[in-house]
Amino acid sequence: MKISNLKKIKFNRYPEKSGELIPFYIDDLKKINFKLVRFFFLFGKKKYIRADHAHKKCKQIIIPIKGKIKVTTYKKGKKKVFLLNRIKKEGLYIPTFTWIKINFYKNDDCLLTLCSYKYDKKEYINSFKIFKEKYFKK
Repeated sequence: MKISNLKKIKFNRYPEKSGELIPFYIDDLKKINFKLVRFFFLFGKKKYIRADHAHKKCKQIIIPIKGKIKVTTYKKGKKKVFLLNRIKKEGLYIPTFTWIKINFYKNDDCLLTLCSYKYDKKEYINSFKIFKEKYFKK
């Protein structure tokens, strides 16, 4: 199955009295045509917007680790808002040419981002004006 649009992704949670396990499998990523190249943790502050860009080559999966996260996306002429938290057992698949803005509700909220492409500042689209003119309707 290949995913080309924004999509929430469900994951399993295994709670026990001593804690909780949330496993991720490389084979599951292969099923959606996602090759994991890198990952990072992002800690935010509630007063600030994070991300605020799009990628030309990098697909991402955003997974909430702690707290609540609001992800605002712009793709194919549409704005969508996704509320993510660990309790819902959902992550968000972000295809290329999708503008995203991330808001954290508390200063210690955290997310994990899986990336399909190496870090390369040249493949970022950092101007929303240019994004709207060139890519927003695609």
